[in-house]
Amino acid sequence: MKKIPSYLEYFLEDILLWNNEFQARIMFWEYWIFKNWKIFAIFDGDDFYFRKNDYNQQDEQFTYKMSWKDVYLPYFKIDESILENKEELEKYIESSLDY
Repeated sequence: MKKIPSYLEYFLEDILLWNNEFQARIMFWEYWIFKNWKIFAIFDGDDFYFRKNDYNQQDEQFTYKMSWKDVYLPYFKIDESILENKEELEKYIESSLDY
């Protein structure tokens, strides 16, 4: 089994306090983050992409390469500062789950 990246581990253990509502699973070469088994974010290397919501629609969009084209998913990069602000983070998570 692949070892979870330290930054993602920090997010789950220290920021979300490893709340049982949250899970991370590797799918399609990236880590997908769930709350109560509903996907709300993707972790790609050192960046978090949250599902489109009321707050992040203008940010960098998550893409991956398929053999002949780029595929755009409705996930947008969030600023790292949001992870350190509990109220802001909760707002982003709940809004992402609503879409």
